[in-house]
Amino acid sequence: MTHECRKLEETFLHAYVDGEFSPEENAEVKAHLAECAMCAHAVRLHQSYKAAMLRANATAPHLFYDDVRERLHHESDHGRWARAFQRPSAIAVAAACAGAALWFLAGGLSHPLFFSGHSLIEDGVALHARALPLDYPSSDPRSAQQWLEGKLDFGVHLPRFAQGPRLQGVRLSNVHQRQAAVVTYSLPQADGRRVSLLIVDDPEPHLPGASRRIADREVWLSRARGFNIASWRNDEIGGP
Repeated sequence: MTHECRKLEETFLHAYVDGEFSPEENAEVKAHLAECAMCAHAVRLHQSYKAAMLRANATAPHLFYDDVRERLHHESDHGRWARAFQRPSAIAVAAACAGAALWFLAGGLSHPLFFSGHSLIEDGVALHARALPLDYPSSDPRSAQQWLEGKLDFGVHLPRFAQGPRLQGVRLSNVHQRQAAVVTYSLPQADGRRVSLLIVDDPEPHLPGASRRIADREVWLSRARGFNIASWRNDEIGGP
């Protein structure tokens, strides 16, 4: 199995089968499938699994969406970071209810986010999808932040939530040839769905995507490989 095939099967195949790719990304995968019998067979297997699951599942997805959205909306206020997870328009709701991974990419990004061939996004999505072992498992943000001190060339300030997302731990990595910290959370309201906070230092002054004001913060929203992505600048990050 080639590197390209392994990458497709481990990270992007489910998103392709679910129809979450853009037209350009869809065409790229179809071109590969036309030449690769192994990947084409894997797609057919995933399609059959999906069909079987849909036949067995009678619950409408929008019921789950409405339930999570309502619960997040009525949580009490615990600071700027928490508010970003409580508002109905917040990116956390999109991740919890759309079934896609949610990425906060802080510190600036090399863009464009919308191009599927961009290595930062490809590497970031692969890191999340593979769920590699954590270097420092911890549910305590203070302890995790102390562990991170001195391990990166830039400062990291981990958010603290009184309710909602629960810290699972931290992993050090390199993304697009830059040092990065991958912070993993779970969402109890969404049956423990995993959320990744990717913190990477990048001097790029402009963040791509659709700009939106969320919890008094300018956030850029985009989508790649079937995953929801949100980005903001590192100098805007702070505790509640």
